[in-house]
Amino acid sequence: MEIWLSAELSSEVLSEEQTLQECKARNAVEDVLNAQLQNKSYDIPINKWKCISIIMGTDNFDERIYYSPKRKNMDFRLRIDPTSFKATDDLGRKKLIFRMLLRSLDLLKVKLEKVRPKLDSTVFDELEKLKIDVLNIAKEESWI
Repeated sequence: MEIWLSAELSSEVLSEEQTLQECKARNAVEDVLNAQLQNKSYDIPINKWKCISIIMGTDNFDERIYYSPKRKNMDFRLRIDPTSFKATDDLGRKKLIFRMLLRSLDLLKVKLEKVRPKLDSTVFDELEKLKIDVLNIAKEESWI
């Protein structure tokens, strides 16, 4: 399983230093998860687990939860509260990014349930296996 993370950040909300802190925390979470999951495969109809965190003002960038079963593509853009992000340390930033990722798995399950008749029933078991593996990594990293 490969994970790809990016971010939509606002200079009106985050300082340049905070933007760099977000990038560092996001890259660390992505690197750890990719290293731990690189040799694992899950029978889930997605090409890549893709998430974009949104840390912007309240008027900008609504969340986007898009899944295309035909193209096996997910495009999830999920908010992280800027006040919480700015008020925490490096570990706290990683925890916020991880929570956003975990939320994306729950949202993916909802999307998959909408196309359930077209899916093998094992997809949901595989998604649960991925979630358990990710939670175990998060425990090792003190993200939860």
